[in-house]
Amino acid sequence: MNTTICNGCGFNATTTAPAHCPLCGTPGNRFLSEQKAAQRSNIKVSNINHRITRLKAEGLGTSVYRLETSAGYVWIDCLPLFNDAVAPVDAILFTHRDFMGATDRYQQAWHAETWLHREEQNHPLAQDHHITHGFDDNFCRGDLEAFVIGGHTPGFTVYLHKDALFVCDLVLGQDDRMRFNAAGSPEANLGAATQLNTLLRRRKIRVVCGYNYVTDFRSWQSAFKKLIAKTERSLHALQLSQPVDLYRQTA
Repeated sequence: MNTTICNGCGFNATTTAPAHCPLCGTPGNRFLSEQKAAQRSNIKVSNINHRITRLKAEGLGTSVYRLETSAGYVWIDCLPLFNDAVAPVDAILFTHRDFMGATDRYQQAWHAETWLHREEQNHPLAQDHHITHGFDDNFCRGDLEAFVIGGHTPGFTVYLHKDALFVCDLVLGQDDRMRFNAAGSPEANLGAATQLNTLLRRRKIRVVCGYNYVTDFRSWQSAFKKLIAKTERSLHALQLSQPVDLYRQTA
């Protein structure tokens, strides 16, 4: 497989490098061979707790989480670099199409299951990857729970495992500077966030794992609620500022 890797975000092109990265827009002349990408980006491994390990592709800013679940070991999303020294998993479950990484290399090496929402699979970022399990709705795989909430992609999925929440890049930042991913409309992002906020009311969460951070739930939730309220006010103000079609109202 002639794979080249985007030096900006880690996107894997399974053929020749495109003119521009379809994910982050990096010019094709900045794509690297697998060997050069591996030389420039180490994989840093750190323990979050006794069940969760974080694997971070340094220099590319992306994190993957390895979980010990009742149905075996899983990854949430995939590393952009193939490394045969990484401990294997039984399944790779995706939040959405943007973090497919070196999926096929790992799937072939480990014979791992791969899970992605069906609405994500036909997108150019995902259509060349081998997916063994497509899903349409919420599901459980052992004690790992998946919730489809949408947002900046139609099938965006968050995961809950015991006291941990995995949100990838549903929101960017972890404090009062938190913002929604600009790839989604304000309405779609707000709808996703509102669903998640309602879900979390019934849960005892301690840690939040994002695509480039790990933080405690209380501080993250405070910022998350403020972002929801801010977005609601902004959309409400926008609606009030729209011109009124008097003819349509009286027709």
